[in-house]
Amino acid sequence: MAKIRGIKPETWSDESFVELSFAARLLFIGMWNFACDNGHLEDRSKQLKMRIFPADDVNAAELLRELESAGRITRGDGYLSIPTLTEHQRIDRRFFTTCDKPGCEKPTPRNANPERESRRAHDEHTTSARRAHDVGTSSARGDGDGDGDGDLMVMGKKASPRKRATQLPEDFRPGDKHIALAADLGVDLRREWPKFTDHHRAKGSTFKDWSAALNNWIRKAAEYGGATVHQFRPAVGDDGQPVLPPLPLDDKR
Repeated sequence: MAKIRGIKPETWSDESFVELSFAARLLFIGMWNFACDNGHLEDRSKQLKMRIFPADDVNAAELLRELESAGRITRGDGYLSIPTLTEHQRIDRRFFTTCDKPGCEKPTPRNANPERESRRAHDEHTTSARRAHDVGTSSARGDGDGDGDGDLMVMGKKASPRKRATQLPEDFRPGDKHIALAADLGVDLRREWPKFTDHHRAKGSTFKDWSAALNNWIRKAAEYGGATVHQFRPAVGDDGQPVLPPLPLDDKR
């Protein structure tokens, strides 16, 4: 199977390489595409000519002899070998290819330096610990949806799932805190509430916290002239809490 190969820029000016004939140089480079990752391919000059020089009048057999004389290839047992192929190609061992040449096998990994492996393991452990610290000493194990399939764990305990942004809920209403904030800022909440709902429903706005969004609306209303001429003061109930007069909330939008 043909493979993509790379060529180093210094190859073109290598003294021994430039002494080869033009066609021999091109044949040598072309052979890389058809050799296995150990640098072997069948010693068949006619086949090589059809693969590399299909429309050129060259004698591939003579070119192979030239390459052999120059020490660029070796021949034997019906195979050609390119001894330096593995030195010049960055081959991914996961996709290493071999051929039918006797002894052509995938190389076994060289024994790693124990000290280097120990240091690498230590570095990986340190990096993992640092990443865990950077995200708040949390270790993500799933999607946090609470279905028991490995949810977000923080300090060994299951954390609450992330809150997602939603459109304005149909049942969302101003609460006591919104009433008090509007009173403090002199904002007529009875007037601002319909504007708030119409605006965000028309835009299709989404928020994670609609209560906070309403607080911001009230503050901006006060900042940009939303306050009434007379300070709006809600009535106070028997429990001492402010009571918002009826709002037009029950209309169907």
